[in-house]
Amino acid sequence: MLSKKSKIFIIIIIAIIGLLTFLEASEPEPINWFPSYAKTDKIPLGTFVSYSIMKETFGDPKLKDINQPPYEFLLDNDTVSGTYFFVNGSISFDDSELDRILDWVGKGNTLFVSSKTISSNLLDTLLIDTDNLISLDDISTQPMVELVNKNLKAEKPYHYDRDVYNPYFSEIDTINTTVLGVTQLYNDTLQIKNPQLNYIKQSFGEGEILLHSFPEAFGNYFMLTDENYEYTQNILSYVDPTKKILWDNHYKSGKTFYTSPLFFLLQNRYLKWAYYTLIIGVLLFVIFEGKRKQRSIPIIAPLKNQTLAFTRTISAMYYEKEKHKEIVEKQNLLFLDYVHHDLRIQTNVLDEKTLLDISARSNNDIEDTKILFKYFEELNRKRVLSKEELIRLYNMISEFKNKSY
Repeated sequence: MLSKKSKIFIIIIIAIIGLLTFLEASEPEPINWFPSYAKTDKIPLGTFVSYSIMKETFGDPKLKDINQPPYEFLLDNDTVSGTYFFVNGSISFDDSELDRILDWVGKGNTLFVSSKTISSNLLDTLLIDTDNLISLDDISTQPMVELVNKNLKAEKPYHYDRDVYNPYFSEIDTINTTVLGVTQLYNDTLQIKNPQLNYIKQSFGEGEILLHSFPEAFGNYFMLTDENYEYTQNILSYVDPTKKILWDNHYKSGKTFYTSPLFFLLQNRYLKWAYYTLIIGVLLFVIFEGKRKQRSIPIIAPLKNQTLAFTRTISAMYYEKEKHKEIVEKQNLLFLDYVHHDLRIQTNVLDEKTLLDISARSNNDIEDTKILFKYFEELNRKRVLSKEELIRLYNMISEFKNKSY
């Protein structure tokens, strides 16, 4: 039975857990601003809305999810054509992967990258440099964005009311690059007076490359604020709707595939606290109930292996009765079993190659190996064997095995 103090202690622990659970459940759910950019995430910087709109606009056959690294996908699907679509906070290709992507683009395809940090080797290849917008007069770093095409340009630039890092393309190859969109930090007039490039297009071989430095445009928060979705739709107007769009799921900060079953349990605050309460309850049960019911576990000696003693008894009986021929036959079978299981060599055919393998794996000379097997054959042909021949065979086998260790 539990003591009175133990019962009071358990009641206090349960009351504290209940209070913590109530306080946690009563608090409003904090907004998760993690830059996931995963198509399944409905958080502000997930791409659930933009992906769904693209799926409705282009249709299921045209929008294809790519879960492999680009290098592996293009290696196995070099004949596929369309637009390889990357959206994330950071996109970084290694040199071999970039070479394969650019080779694919040069065949008449499109590479679309919307990211704050774009792979430096890609920028170097296209003779592009980047910089960051900094406000000297105001600590606010909220960006405004718009497209330069008159048919796609809105009356006022689109405003993103969050202080974020704002990269732009500070240097470009003016001969081969087309400017598609610009950006500027927010001001009271909501006008872009000092535009900086944030959306450009450059031809590459028979294809083209689209670079965009404001991936928040594809986030749920931007898409669902005012009329901002129009800006995202107009960005996509430069993507060929008649070809496939290869949506990249590999370069995503948000984890698209969750392998842990606890992830779904811990995502829900109520299930999470129920899980914690269960764990704490089990620990309390083990602590208080285990002391009362624990019993010492008797030590049971394992059964002795009598195989060796039995083998020695049988071999002694054969030796005393001078059944040397039978002993040699057993020794032959045991040695072949040793070669098969310990040296892992088949003994069905003892040809020159097999003997060479036995010699190599046992660290014995090929001549000594041949002598041993020849002696086995010689003894097997005899009907009667002497004690000296048996002892010699034993010594040859022992010497052969000693070199194997």
